[in-house]
Amino acid sequence: MRMLMQAAREGRLYFEEKEKTVSREYIINNVRAYVDKINVFVTRPYRSSIDDLWNEILSCDEFIDFLTPSSKTRKCQEFNKYNVMSIIGVLREKDVYERYSDYKYNAILEQTDKDTPYRKYLGRGLDERHLLVKLRKIVAEIQL
Repeated sequence: MRMLMQAAREGRLYFEEKEKTVSREYIINNVRAYVDKINVFVTRPYRSSIDDLWNEILSCDEFIDFLTPSSKTRKCQEFNKYNVMSIIGVLREKDVYERYSDYKYNAILEQTDKDTPYRKYLGRGLDERHLLVKLRKIVAEIQL
């Protein structure tokens, strides 16, 4: 122990933080599988175009960066579920999804009757204004 402490003081000891990288395709596939669980909540006008809508969202590099797990979201290993819930919340407000309760969405997405920390992000919206504008534009284009 004493030798480790001495090496640390002398600057000869360091730890490299293991950085986990997740591929773009991995994120896209896992997000698609996740949101496919709530296809029963898609409103009538969007039933035929929900796949196109998510394809547009997931084809945008900015949204992929937004959905990539960060070191702050350690619970999210496959993709950032908090941010997916934020996107779903915006889509629900734009009437792409039915306006059921947050608990109902949480129960189906997380497949549990217990509350999860992700649920509160459904009503939160998007903090990044440019992403919100881009998401609204995608919904408007699909709606045509």
